[in-house]
Amino acid sequence: MLTLGYIKHFAAVNAGFAYLLIVIGILVEGEIVVILAGIFTHLGALNIYLVILFILIGGVIKSFIGYSIGNYLQKNHSHNRFLRQAESRVNYFLPNFLNKPFLSIFLSRFLLFGMHLFALIFTGYKKIKISKFIKAEASSLIAWSIVMLFIGYFFSYTALSISRDVRNFFGIILIFFIMFFILEKIIAFVIELFETRGIDK
Repeated sequence: MLTLGYIKHFAAVNAGFAYLLIVIGILVEGEIVVILAGIFTHLGALNIYLVILFILIGGVIKSFIGYSIGNYLQKNHSHNRFLRQAESRVNYFLPNFLNKPFLSIFLSRFLLFGMHLFALIFTGYKKIKISKFIKAEASSLIAWSIVMLFIGYFFSYTALSISRDVRNFFGIILIFFIMFFILEKIIAFVIELFETRGIDK
């Protein structure tokens, strides 16, 4: 019979693979992966210090790749369709990007799925000062990691307090994820609204 104890044991035995998945997940986007890491850390299957380390490794690699791609495209493919798409997406959600690059880079990590990658590429393309880019990326990565891990802890703690049955546990987790993504879209809409009003003024 499948139990939470068995899942915890399975995750602990395959922890090395789990840490690798964290890095890969961060390169893609990372929210779901980091929240899941928080859940399994709360269950005791993963080491919190190693989880944080691999989140930071993945975040640094992604930042470097994104900025480098933008820089390369600016030099060699300034009329690339993907780049124009990235620019329009960034301008839509973060219309004050060039005026407030630090804040925009910071916020992009918390917005809709894929937004941060577009922002990274756009940052390299617009040649935002590397010192400002590093400060924004470092502070946003640390804040984002803490928030996502806390959400994972909260999901796991709350689900366990409601039921220790494995099906109920993961059913509650699924409901939490749905609520999380709905809330994320609402927050993104509010931020977009305030950014747009700032430009209108």
